[in-house]
Amino acid sequence: MVVAPDDPRVVWAAIEGEEHEDVIARSTDLGDTYQRVKVPVNGRQVWSLAISPHDPKLIFAGTRPAGLIRSTDGGETWSEMPIGAAKVCSAGKTRLLSLTFTDVPGELYAGIEIDGIYFTKDNGETWTRFETTGGRALLGDDEVWKEDRPADIHAVTHSTTTQGHPALSVAMPIGYFRTEDLGKSWYQTRFPEKDRFDKGMFYARSIATKVDDPTVVFVGVGRRPPEHVVRGGILRSDDGGDTWVPVSPVLRSEVWAMASHPDMPDTMVAITLNGQVLVTTDGGLVWELIDHEFGETRALAITPLVS
Repeated sequence: MVVAPDDPRVVWAAIEGEEHEDVIARSTDLGDTYQRVKVPVNGRQVWSLAISPHDPKLIFAGTRPAGLIRSTDGGETWSEMPIGAAKVCSAGKTRLLSLTFTDVPGELYAGIEIDGIYFTKDNGETWTRFETTGGRALLGDDEVWKEDRPADIHAVTHSTTTQGHPALSVAMPIGYFRTEDLGKSWYQTRFPEKDRFDKGMFYARSIATKVDDPTVVFVGVGRRPPEHVVRGGILRSDDGGDTWVPVSPVLRSEVWAMASHPDMPDTMVAITLNGQVLVTTDGGLVWELIDHEFGETRALAITPLVS
């Protein structure tokens, strides 16, 4: 799901149609009603949506198997873009799970599970691919999990270091990674092994920055599968991903997605895979669970209540 940057009443969502095909739908009334938008997905699932903050008529949709379609006229027409991603991987079909724009018009990152990170400077006309370094995660005092798939990308977001350098922050199965040079070098953070989060909660599924301060980074974590439906939580970094502190209660599954809106910089919402919903209204210092829970949940968006 995604909210139009120029109109908080317009919400876009990827949904399953009546014939079990995936379609994209658009709402112009804060999500009360939706109208289908014809897109050339050809039986593929739509797993990510993004609208350019520099041009609200420029919309991208990522698919499974991994591919990318683009509209330059606000969703009236769509075209397949030559991202060149692999369609299959060691775990089956690849998924384009994450899209993030930078502050520079034309720049866009795409994160694919499991096929790496793709970067464009020309709104998707041409692409460069790179991977993280991979690495290791500590499961216990004497147990180490080595990640041999540096292309296994769960989520990406544009961030800023405390020195003011633009960076790309990445959520992976073994935690948080950051690059400032388009993947030539990587910095990996260890999450704290104290307080209420145990050593096993390093499996990073979602990532976000504070909309008015990109040095503040949030990562949604859980345990690795099959225990990803057992525990989860949210960590916060105030220094661009160098250090982390837990800011949520321990949850019952991994944190799948987080959302914010520029008009409400201190309000964020997060969901877990099993349907728990968390809200923060103080810029992400404290996250609280709401009473209502859903079933399996994969996407959310937040928008101001306007007339």
